[in-house]
Amino acid sequence: MPTDLENLVELQKVDLEVARLNAQLEAIPKTIARIDAQLAASRKGVEEARAAIRAGEGAKRQYEQEVGSLNEKIAKFRSQSSSVKTNEQYKALLSEIAHAEGQIAAFEEKILGIMMNADTLHAQLSAAEAALKSESAEVERQKAEAAREAETQRAASAKALARSRQLRKQMDDSLLATYDRVLKSRGFAVAEVLEHRCTACQVLLRPQVLSNIRTGQDVVHCDSCGRILYFLPEHNVKTVAANSTGIAHQAEREWMFVPSLGANGAFVVFINHKGNATMKAYDAVSGEAIVRRVEKNALCRNIFADEIRDARNLFVDEANLEDKYKEQLPPEVLDDLRHQLPKS
Repeated sequence: MPTDLENLVELQKVDLEVARLNAQLEAIPKTIARIDAQLAASRKGVEEARAAIRAGEGAKRQYEQEVGSLNEKIAKFRSQSSSVKTNEQYKALLSEIAHAEGQIAAFEEKILGIMMNADTLHAQLSAAEAALKSESAEVERQKAEAAREAETQRAASAKALARSRQLRKQMDDSLLATYDRVLKSRGFAVAEVLEHRCTACQVLLRPQVLSNIRTGQDVVHCDSCGRILYFLPEHNVKTVAANSTGIAHQAEREWMFVPSLGANGAFVVFINHKGNATMKAYDAVSGEAIVRRVEKNALCRNIFADEIRDARNLFVDEANLEDKYKEQLPPEVLDDLRHQLPKS
């Protein structure tokens, strides 16, 4: 590989490591916020238990005051009973006393319920406070661990960033600009060639492109995804040579643009499955399904050789796309496929 290409491969490893470390650093505050949220839930449980106990005690005092007032009223009624003059007045006083005593019994029952529930509430408060104490200690431990991890990652990121800057100083500016542009749009910019394919988009490469990459004399871009390609012979000892039609070993599923199909050209998927060859085509403008052919006991590279000869490989990252969209490709898929075609 040329020196610039060797540097690009290392630069990508370093830049991806910087991105990974920075993503982890950005996630640490979210982790701490999640830990704090869990602790806040435990604090809320303690406060709710305390509030329930306070509410019970307040209700108990109120009921006790009501019982006191009713006892005073009964005492007053009884003191009046000695001075009544008629039997009807005496019966009225007895009725008032009986009613007050019934109210007292009801309040005393409520007081008893509060007292019995208080034991449960105090037990819940003790458990909540113990859990809060334990979680507080665990939260502090996790925060300290997150801080140590952040410091380690900052140091590693700074070291990797320094190496990235060092590599960039050694490289051609135009090549570096291309690398940065593809890296920003595609996630990574340099891809190895394996089995006649770009490992990033899995598109089959033309023999001449493969030859140019193998010689290592020029920087070669993938026609499909635009990534910069490199070739390591030790990783390609089992590569199958391209056949006489110029098409390497055919994949089970391959998307291509075929300009000769339909009125506007077509996006076509070729599938080899269980000994059968299938071609399904979608109009390149409308996305409507326009052709579907299945040939038994055949291979796509043989039976559809005319269509494949002038075709352009495409990258489709969604598996079984043709099964999901049987009648028409959606606009977002069409836009992605059209984006891979050369500008006219």
